[in-house]
Amino acid sequence: MSGAGHGPAAPLAAARAFEDALLARRQGPPDVPAALAEALAEACGGAPPDDAAVAAAHAIAAEVQRFGAAFPPGAEPAYHDRHHQAEAILAMGRLCGLARRAGLLDAAAATLGVAAMAAHDLHHPGHSGEASISLEQRSAADAAGIAAAAGAPQAWCDALGRIVLATAMPQPAEDEDVPLLHRLAHEADVCGSVLPRLGRRLSAAMAAELRAAEDPAAPVPATHAGRLAFLRAIPRFTAPAEALGLGAARAA
Repeated sequence: MSGAGHGPAAPLAAARAFEDALLARRQGPPDVPAALAEALAEACGGAPPDDAAVAAAHAIAAEVQRFGAAFPPGAEPAYHDRHHQAEAILAMGRLCGLARRAGLLDAAAATLGVAAMAAHDLHHPGHSGEASISLEQRSAADAAGIAAAAGAPQAWCDALGRIVLATAMPQPAEDEDVPLLHRLAHEADVCGSVLPRLGRRLSAAMAAELRAAEDPAAPVPATHAGRLAFLRAIPRFTAPAEALGLGAARAA
């Protein structure tokens, strides 16, 4: 899907349409491999090339699905579940597709970006008090191992890992020189939380996940003040994210 119409209302309409699609997917069971296939097609402008990078992306998505399905019923992390990971993948597919059509990325870079979002919360146990960067480091290492076993070259695996690490908080300052895929990865990660209806659901899910970890700050994400602080902390959106409507959604 792309933005509807032209003018100031178009980005907000695009955000609402994307949110509608994500909410509809949540009516069914989480399907990370299907989200990956859809995101790759969006990012690449059609069927992606049949190469080691695509094989690696599919292998990572399959492991995300397996890991999440292995939790006992009701025990999968409330926020960092397969729905969130599928949504981040779909958001990255949309952002990379917009960037590719604007001449900012080629299909190979777009494929790498989508694969990295499949990897970004790989084997995430839910909040446990562990530092965010430690979780990202583990996800990056595990994903690189899966990608290498699927035939991806070492340089590609290293680049994948760097994008995963770029999703950790806090984010670099807006004036820092950060690769576009790194910025897009953070935007894809928070995309669902920026959207008004899905975002409120995710704020409540984050609070529940923190509560399960007995974090004293657990109530904060679901409060109006906590949500406002989260929205204000996001760096200036990239041009693809603005086109998707994330800036308009945050402003609204």
